[in-house]
Amino acid sequence: MAAAPRHLLLCATRKAAAALSELVEAWRSASVRVELEYFTGATPDVAALVGEHDTLDAALLVSWARRAPGTVLPAPLVRRRDGARVPIAWLPFRDTASLHRFAATAARVQRRAGNRRAVALLGQWLPNYLRVSDRMRWLAHEGGVRAFRWTGDAITRESMIDALGCGLGLGLYVGHGRPMGWVGYHGVRAHHFHEPEPGIARRSTREPMGAILSLCCRTASRKRVGMSYAESLPLLGVAAASFGAVRDTLHSDNTRWAIGVCSALAAGASTVGDLLVRAAPASPTALESYRLIGDPLAPLGTDERSLRRAQRVRTYA
Repeated sequence: MAAAPRHLLLCATRKAAAALSELVEAWRSASVRVELEYFTGATPDVAALVGEHDTLDAALLVSWARRAPGTVLPAPLVRRRDGARVPIAWLPFRDTASLHRFAATAARVQRRAGNRRAVALLGQWLPNYLRVSDRMRWLAHEGGVRAFRWTGDAITRESMIDALGCGLGLGLYVGHGRPMGWVGYHGVRAHHFHEPEPGIARRSTREPMGAILSLCCRTASRKRVGMSYAESLPLLGVAAASFGAVRDTLHSDNTRWAIGVCSALAAGASTVGDLLVRAAPASPTALESYRLIGDPLAPLGTDERSLRRAQRVRTYA
């Protein structure tokens, strides 16, 4: 049975929308009805616009990069007029080159045929985070999801970054985070994805991930950085979407997110937006601390080629 058509609201300037044309066409090819809302002055209140609709399934706001994720959107989910929760995402407009790169990445993920469920479990080499990773692995296995445990005790930073180029649908990181990246793996920054370490031959055939979720503190915060880590990943073409916190978060809330995400993936969530709607903890602070960056309809399916590549990744635990 064909999937029901979806309805997405894209708020952007005409220049930004033009740079995203490849993604718009990919959405339409995937039976997404794209409603364009152009603006020229102040950034519109997307949450209010969503609240006026009864049929929206997602919204994406593209606005000037001088705004930060924590100020431009109130949360990753808002309610539309009928009470249903809708994922809303943000993308900073820094330059047209980065928008073109993001659009090509997200369009590639949209077009990529993938009906296998797989997740990369990423985490800092500390006992409490490894326990969470083991619990996620068990939940994934019980739900028929293939889980690859690429935590800091099992793989080096360089090999982990290379492994993320296999093209899996979803990656989940648990551990400490900072605005510039993950503390785990001796520090992961955005530049590590495009600047190979000395002596490391980076794969020339990298496939973008569907989404990378950083369940930790501040990876979507702009404190002392020009662009946060969570914003950089889609703009660099690493993933079609990313998810990160704009402030410090509680380990208990992040654990609830992690367990909810694995359960939602096992239950059949097919896009990152659907995943977040199903997985969101009841705690308002757990929800309001996070922001979604990139394509809110990024598919989470993994194709056979990506799965085979992931199976060949060597680990040490």
